[in-house]
Amino acid sequence: MSFRSWKQYFYENQSHFSDIDWKAEDILPIEQRNIIAGSIAQFQKGENSEGKHLFNHAKKYSDPEYLECTKLFIREEQMHARVLGRFMDRNKISKIKKHWVDGVFRALRKIAGMENTIIVLLTAEIIAKIYYTALMQATSSALLQSICKQILSDEDAHIDFQCYTLFRLTEKKKYPGRAIGRTWHFILMLGTIVVVWFTHRTVLKKGGFYFSRFWLQTLLVFFEADETIKNKSFSKKYIPVSV
Repeated sequence: MSFRSWKQYFYENQSHFSDIDWKAEDILPIEQRNIIAGSIAQFQKGENSEGKHLFNHAKKYSDPEYLECTKLFIREEQMHARVLGRFMDRNKISKIKKHWVDGVFRALRKIAGMENTIIVLLTAEIIAKIYYTALMQATSSALLQSICKQILSDEDAHIDFQCYTLFRLTEKKKYPGRAIGRTWHFILMLGTIVVVWFTHRTVLKKGGFYFSRFWLQTLLVFFEADETIKNKSFSKKYIPVSV
């Protein structure tokens, strides 16, 4: 595993939404639209980041391949926003220019250095994995389900990518330094679970994630990510054959 292999993965994944059939007849029932509208607008806004702060860190990082990975990662997140936005336009769901939760995450990413930025990003990716699962299960729209399915595939890779990046950033740290970072990440994860539940609970419950299940499933993904970093057990499926 290396940033070179991740760069190749992101290059090869650029056509990830090419199978979405926008011409197929698709109906989003009005009651489902009312449930998901405000929630999906918040996530669409969160996906649509320019990533300037992350990009600035990437430019200073010792491995030049990471800068290319970062460009492609940001582009992939922005593609999520564009695809969600297109679905929203099709169903007359209004976009938003800002939301306080997105503002808090942007502010947290700017605290301290690159390691904290990656911790915040990884937290968001873990939440996204559960949220898009719930959103997919909360709707009968085949189009939205196919969009969520592809985003979930991307999020699995994003979680592994951020785990690998966090490992590279902390591998030379002594145990106390790594423990502080992991403790902060756990506290951030717990707080994020509570905030996301209260702002998106209607969609989460519709998708079958009542609070106890949402809490447990999110922490399960968190601890899996933590084990991945500790044991360097990064998924081989994201290493292209050509690398």
